[in-house]
Amino acid sequence: MVAQFTDRHLGKRVVDHNGVEVGTVEDVRNGDLYVKVGPDADSETLSELHWDGTVNTEVHRLPDQYVSDITDTTVRITI
Repeated sequence: MVAQFTDRHLGKRVVDHNGVEVGTVEDVRNGDLYVKVGPDADSETLSELHWDGTVNTEVHRLPDQYVSDITDTTVRITI
């Protein structure tokens, strides 16, 4: 999914393919989503996104290729 994301995506929950919350959209920069990782995010999902390490205090860019669906309240990723 190639998209230009906007501020209307701020605050949406980011969930994996099983519906488990990964974090929330914290920022949109140059049409890209930036996600603040939640404390209960699955470590395998974070590793697949290359977000491992000190993720709970950082905001990470979510590559477009991982976004599979967007609703009014969530961004679903393929991982």
